[in-house]
Amino acid sequence: PNGVSNPYAFTLPFLAVVCALGLVITLYYLNKVVYGENGVPGGAKIKVLALYGTIGLGGLWLGPIFLTRTPFKVLLRLRGTIAMYTGLLLLSGIFAFAPAGGQGNGPLSSDKAQSAELAERPNILFIMIDTLRWDYLGSYDESKPDISPHLDALAADSVLYENAFAAASWTRSSIASFFTAMVPLSHTAELKDSALPDEVDTMAEVLQSHGYHTGGLPNNINVTRNYNFDQGFDYFNYQAPEFPLKATESAFQLSMYQLVRKIREGLVSHKRVEEFYQPAPTVLGNAQEFIEAQEDNRWFAYVHLMEPHDPYFERPYNGVGYGRAENEVPDPEKWKAGATTEELVDYLQKVYAGEITAMDKDLGVFFDWMKEKGVYDNTVIVISSDHGEEFFEHGGWWHGTTLFEEQIHVPLILKLPNQELAGSRVPWQVRAIDVAPTFAELAGAPVSPMWQGTSLVDDSIRKGLEILAQQANEPADEEVGEPVDESTDEGEEAFDFASLERLVYAQEDFEGYVLEAVRSDGWKFIAASNPEGAGVDGDTRRVLPDRSLFDMNEDPDEQNNQAGTGLPVQGEMEGLALESSKQALEQAVGAVKTEATDSEEERMRALGYIE
Repeated sequence: PNGVSNPYAFTLPFLAVVCALGLVITLYYLNKVVYGENGVPGGAKIKVLALYGTIGLGGLWLGPIFLTRTPFKVLLRLRGTIAMYTGLLLLSGIFAFAPAGGQGNGPLSSDKAQSAELAERPNILFIMIDTLRWDYLGSYDESKPDISPHLDALAADSVLYENAFAAASWTRSSIASFFTAMVPLSHTAELKDSALPDEVDTMAEVLQSHGYHTGGLPNNINVTRNYNFDQGFDYFNYQAPEFPLKATESAFQLSMYQLVRKIREGLVSHKRVEEFYQPAPTVLGNAQEFIEAQEDNRWFAYVHLMEPHDPYFERPYNGVGYGRAENEVPDPEKWKAGATTEELVDYLQKVYAGEITAMDKDLGVFFDWMKEKGVYDNTVIVISSDHGEEFFEHGGWWHGTTLFEEQIHVPLILKLPNQELAGSRVPWQVRAIDVAPTFAELAGAPVSPMWQGTSLVDDSIRKGLEILAQQANEPADEEVGEPVDESTDEGEEAFDFASLERLVYAQEDFEGYVLEAVRSDGWKFIAASNPEGAGVDGDTRRVLPDRSLFDMNEDPDEQNNQAGTGLPVQGEMEGLALESSKQALEQAVGAVKTEATDSEEERMRALGYIE
């Protein structure tokens, strides 16, 4: 009556939207904050449903009273409804077109005077290739000579570490170990809401305090300023992806924008690389700009490339990409009708390899540019990766949820100044935490007392490499078919290569999987705790064995789990794991939590880090 609409026409849709959205958001934050992404237990879900059921029933009773007996009854009239939606549209426009904030990148070039001693030191270039498996480089696997010819050429100028291992199998935690020379339990930046504490000493901070002009070009949202990875960088320029539909960062906070974006993704199969990360030509072009700006000053540059990371784009580029965000558990039938798992694996491996080849070509152009500019010879270049990728070797996909070899065995190539020790191959174990101390030694900078790694080119290693080179040039013993070891004088003890082997300790807490692994004396032990509910009642999350033990000399692919078979070595390896974790916890710095912005969460979601 009196021109007023039925209040239930507004109350019912309002409550439907509020309760539905509230339910989704509440469960999301419970999973993220309360249950550490282990999944919300069934009892908690029932309580949340009961809560929103009560809100809905209460709203049905109070809504009509509120809309008919308060000034808000104007919303039930046509002019009130028009005014309300006009106001919401204007407010949305303000947020959508507001300029995105953020800190500056810092000075591109240095104005600080560098010492004469520093002038005798090399420049340092650290290229992190995200998700690059060691066995997809020809320099590591002779059966793949055509995938990475330019990286293989760099390896010929370098020292190649055949058995190098990351400290974790997901980006933030692993790269934090590279930066701080500390294992995850010590640097504490291991969870999705963790940031790098101020108390740690990063490789950039050490080199910066020694006089180097430091530049960082991160290309993954997990290692940006929001997570405190800019520590020690004079210049820090996140190679941010482009927002779909040309939106600004503030637009990501709008639900309507998210709805339009989702509809667009469903209708448009063509994907653009730049909406996930900046491609290698862009990042390497920015690296060239940074290097040129330094002129004769000494510099350290961190350059992050993303091509091997999903989505894997078909090459030549045609807009077709296969990603984790929409295929957390890849389904062959969804990919192609009638396809088998083996066919899908073969396809993904080929596309993954194609991404590496495309990036390798860009790196070849970049290395040629360095040579033309005269900076190649006097630059230390390190190529490595934060983790590998799984192609169903152990019944799973992607990365982050296991510590098998395909995920933590990474390439590590070190080109020394003037190509010293070129062509050397190191067979003993080394670690990601050894990279920062190596940079410090080559720069003549003091090593942080917090660092847990040791240099990859200290005197003992150099001696070992010299002996290996000598043995490689000696004739084989005709009787035993082995190199003759004349590397030591008569009466002198033989060189102890076993002393060069480093104990590998990897650890992870990712999406409810709590893992640790040790690798020593040819054996590898993994302890795993699965997320609550994994594999139960149709839950598709993988279930890992709680204990795994592998003889890496006889079983390098980790297919024969010998845990629980009574081998004495299991107790020894478990003891090493326990001692390693105790030492790491004793050296742990204060954990720092951070809250990701909506846009940062969206970037992590696009790369498959969150659902």
